[in-house]
Amino acid sequence: MMKKWTLVLGLLAGLIACTPLTSAKPEVTPVVITVVVPPSETPTTAASAIPSDTPAPANTPTPLPPTATTGPQCTVLQRLNFRKGPGTAFNPPIDVLDKEAVVTPIGFNGSGFPSGSWVQVVDGAGRTGWVSAGAQFVSCNLDVSALPVVAVEPPPAPRPPSVSNSQPQGTFDGFEYELIFSSRSLLRIALRATGTSKDGDGVKQVKFIVQDKDGNPVYEKTEGKAAFCIFGGDDPSCNPWPVTQYQLTWGEGGPAAVNGTYRVRIEAEGVDEYGSDIFGNWRFEVTLGPP
Repeated sequence: MMKKWTLVLGLLAGLIACTPLTSAKPEVTPVVITVVVPPSETPTTAASAIPSDTPAPANTPTPLPPTATTGPQCTVLQRLNFRKGPGTAFNPPIDVLDKEAVVTPIGFNGSGFPSGSWVQVVDGAGRTGWVSAGAQFVSCNLDVSALPVVAVEPPPAPRPPSVSNSQPQGTFDGFEYELIFSSRSLLRIALRATGTSKDGDGVKQVKFIVQDKDGNPVYEKTEGKAAFCIFGGDDPSCNPWPVTQYQLTWGEGGPAAVNGTYRVRIEAEGVDEYGSDIFGNWRFEVTLGPP
């Protein structure tokens, strides 16, 4: 029995002696672990803003305050009369608007007095009046003819202007004369040849010539008998200022007699008491002003 155990032990010792001290590590097989998260009954959500009764304002720019250009407006292109009604017949003007003045249009009249299109406006001082709607006078940011039409009563009959004159110059030898100025009928010359007794004696004709201050012709009238009135008529009452479409005019249908200074010339032809031809001329200025 002892010999058997001795033999077994010897065999074991031999096996141990034949086995290397180290051996290869066994191959490791990776293990995949899958973690399963059970679903929650209430899903988790990101935090949200608390609702409000008043929605948050949008991120929009703050509007600018209104300016003079945001509404209807007209710009005056030249110094312009500001009148009580739609037309040059509404005299005197309320005021004169300066160039580049800005006014607010509120009404329109397409047939003023005496004619033309007019726009009713409010000026910078808050006054309501009228200016011509002509493109050379105002520039508007809207079609003024689309504004409410404003009906206006015709203006009253025009009042004659005040009249002043300069001292006459010229040559009038052989005549006796008197210049008679009148607001109603402007001018008459009482004229006769020297040595005669009645108005008109020895006078063949009298010619009135009117020019504006720049020398442009305005009016002309020739009279062949006394009384020698610039607008015609007989003594003692010469014809008054002609009126055309609510305006005083230089003769029937002539240009408007606007206030200002005019050059007047009178030319006379006649014969003296001896039968010789005589000629006279008078030159002076006449200024028309407010009534």
